[in-house]
Amino acid sequence: MPDLLSEVRRTKILAILRGVPARHAPKLVETLRGAGTELFEVALSDDLGLPSLRAIRAAFPDLTLGAGTVVTPDLARQAQGAGATFLVTPHLVPDVNAYAREHGLGLLSGALTPTEIYTAHTQGSAAVKVFPASSLGPDYFRQLRGPYPHLPLLAVGGVDARNLKDYLQAGAVGAGVGGALTRADWTNPDWAGLRRRAAELMQSAQDGFIPGVTL
Repeated sequence: MPDLLSEVRRTKILAILRGVPARHAPKLVETLRGAGTELFEVALSDDLGLPSLRAIRAAFPDLTLGAGTVVTPDLARQAQGAGATFLVTPHLVPDVNAYAREHGLGLLSGALTPTEIYTAHTQGSAAVKVFPASSLGPDYFRQLRGPYPHLPLLAVGGVDARNLKDYLQAGAVGAGVGGALTRADWTNPDWAGLRRRAAELMQSAQDGFIPGVTL
């Protein structure tokens, strides 16, 4: 399995699938991959999460695939059993972070304040998920680069094709994008529209990339 931080730096976008029925989840991944998206997280905040995670893993055995909204060690165990190779938390969860370390799973730990962000880093987070990013905006990332110039930060929450470039140029190594990328009417999915939105986002990621800057 590729190094998670290297994958985040290379791909720039973590696609967050939330509320996606298992019958549509593999097709959604296929559609987003067709537009260049390569890194995926399935949120476990509802009953659709684990079945979707299993369906995606069965369809794509080699996909870099994580489980999100993991807030307990028991949920971490279920996520690993369903095929997740990395865990994502919405906030700092030391027990989940410890589980990831002990079981060789990648980790993107959620945090917001400087103390939480540095703690998440010391607890093994490959990149720290700053959530909700939009509450403080790109300038917050720019200011964090002062005391933490080499600490990789992932912007999550309110990021879309319109502002992604700002976060990348402010110092984020990438962004987690959910609704702006994967929201759909699952009774009649617009696959072409989903692919178009993904392509727009990937173009924004390319536009926001600054050659020679590695965080």
